[in-house]
Amino acid sequence: MKTHELVDKRRAVFTGLKPFLPREDLMAALHHWETHYAERPRFTLQRFVADICQDESLRERRSAILLSLVQAMNMPVQSLLPDPLAGQLPQRRSDASTDVPTDATTKDGSVKTGSSASVAAAFSALMEALSSRVPLSQRHSFRLDLLASLNRDTLPPPLVSAMQHWLGRDNAERRAAPDQTESALNVPPVPEALLQALVNRTYVLLAERIGPVSADRALADAVTQVRDTHPNLDSHLNQLL
Repeated sequence: MKTHELVDKRRAVFTGLKPFLPREDLMAALHHWETHYAERPRFTLQRFVADICQDESLRERRSAILLSLVQAMNMPVQSLLPDPLAGQLPQRRSDASTDVPTDATTKDGSVKTGSSASVAAAFSALMEALSSRVPLSQRHSFRLDLLASLNRDTLPPPLVSAMQHWLGRDNAERRAAPDQTESALNVPPVPEALLQALVNRTYVLLAERIGPVSADRALADAVTQVRDTHPNLDSHLNQLL
């Protein structure tokens, strides 16, 4: 993980936990996260929260703490609290030109590399698996929430079109098309960061609708399903989490 990515994640954890913990406990929790969870997928936040909520008063607030962390992880960087360890760490580089180059993009926002096509395939499989774990009684509303959250000003039109087509298909249409492939969603190759943001947004919407604990379980099960059914996408799946 790049240094600036670790700093941003640490700021998000600090922001999410600050309303619940006194300074000393907050710094201890931050150290525990950085030691054991910084490099792990987002859905392991539930385990992290369980680790730090040993006190009875905190155990009663676990769901609220987890949701606060999930929301902080998806906040714009400029909205996060300052890094509490900033004075103890090397300064973040301001020259982004020294970072590893990202995939070249075309005018419509799609990318040119083969690896990006594999990340797009992993995203499609993950979204299908995750959507299938939304309770049937809430699935239609969840899909409408996700559809409404698509930012048409910042997302490439081919990606928006693919998501709209997928989210707009109702259950009856899916049953009427049994010959469809397992992943009905088929997004074009686009910058990985856009797909990461969509996975994060989907997770937040799911947590708000069914609760963070159930959302964590749904995401973990969906990841397991994709890894079992599409082992060739495993490394690309990791790039989305």
